[in-house]
Amino acid sequence: MRERSGALPYDGLSLIADPVHGYITFVDTPRTPGHPTERSLIDNPWVQRLRGIYQLQSARFVFPSAEHTRFAHSLGAMHMAGRFARHLYPGFSGEFSLPFFEGLLRVSALLHDTGHGPFCHFYDETVSQPRFGRSHEKMSQIIIGGPLREIIENIDRSPSGSFAPGERISGDWVAYLVGKGKTPNPVPKDLPVLAALKPLFSGIFTVDNLDYVLRDAYMCGVATAPVDIDRILHYTHFQKGRLAIHRYGLGVFEQFIQARRYMYSQIYFHRTTRSFDLALRDLIGETLAILLPQDPADDLSRFLTLTDHHLLETVRSWTASRSPRLRRLGEGWRAFLGREKIWTMIYERTWEREGTKNPGKRPAPDMEDLARGLASKGLLPRGAEIRLDVASRDTRPENPFQGEGNLDVFDPLSGKVGRGLLARMLEGIPQRQEIVRIFAKGLPDVGAATCEIARQLEE
Repeated sequence: MRERSGALPYDGLSLIADPVHGYITFVDTPRTPGHPTERSLIDNPWVQRLRGIYQLQSARFVFPSAEHTRFAHSLGAMHMAGRFARHLYPGFSGEFSLPFFEGLLRVSALLHDTGHGPFCHFYDETVSQPRFGRSHEKMSQIIIGGPLREIIENIDRSPSGSFAPGERISGDWVAYLVGKGKTPNPVPKDLPVLAALKPLFSGIFTVDNLDYVLRDAYMCGVATAPVDIDRILHYTHFQKGRLAIHRYGLGVFEQFIQARRYMYSQIYFHRTTRSFDLALRDLIGETLAILLPQDPADDLSRFLTLTDHHLLETVRSWTASRSPRLRRLGEGWRAFLGREKIWTMIYERTWEREGTKNPGKRPAPDMEDLARGLASKGLLPRGAEIRLDVASRDTRPENPFQGEGNLDVFDPLSGKVGRGLLARMLEGIPQRQEIVRIFAKGLPDVGAATCEIARQLEE
């Protein structure tokens, strides 16, 4: 479709109704006939696959309305990326056109979660990292650089309009932006300015977490501290090639950190969620050794079909299998999906650590010795299995003066840009939140016996 003078602002664009952002705009008609669009990516099997992967791995068994998926979140992240692109573009106006800048950020956000496996981060922790040494971000990079590359590199417009002549998104640039973690992820030599955009994907507030904090709270029915995205956007800009926030925006930024911290303690680390995680831990590794026998990077077609839906429908049939191994796993999954209470919490304590160097690690108790001691006092059946569960999260940077994801702060009173104001603001927020729990297998609901166990463990 050729662009014409007098074209209506919605020509070639469509809307998705979203409970968090209202309406999400996407491109469904290219500038040049035959070229792919954002719709081509949204409808691609690698993105549609995310409809079958739940956003919250086990928390949905605790919060009944939390049935949303990585697909809805990816659309929300794409929308947030577009808002940031339009707001921040004046700082890059000499580098490329606004439509190209917007398209690069939106495509990167849309595809940032394509590498997730069943049960999201739980898959990362129990399967992908131990077996393959790979995070979901690294898997996303493989998918972006492989089956999605041709589509990415032939897109020619974003909601703001057509790219300038000669502008073309590189799959390598998208892969760089979505990369996280300790694995090598060098800045592309052909577009070094991307380093300035990295904090939007791996920073303290990102297009990812600004969507999921709002979305997860809404879908779980949980009220958090307000997250004023409009104000965060208003006070975010670039200074000397780095992402910065205006001093007057620090208050709303602190609100966001506190809201995110609340979400971890009350939803992601909820005691019943962690109880289900313990049951899941006993099942998912062996199950995926069967369903995913080799490295998914070497068998993308199998990984494409591997979703929560596929896994759960497969294991439902194992209870009737002739294989003792599959029957055992099938019974475990039946109990898990039936929300049978396998693990009972008998101890809980929350630690909040300030940002100090070398804080000292508390030695973990020996679970077998602890079980024998409690059994000897008649508080646990002899031979009862107990497990230590530590849910921890860095709620803010330990050192705001280091790290590629950290923010500069612009102080209009001095005209200077630095991180001193940020450091002082963060002093009032614990650097790390840690919830230590002990669970016992096969106990009845919490009662006098478990209360006595908790009292003795405290002593």
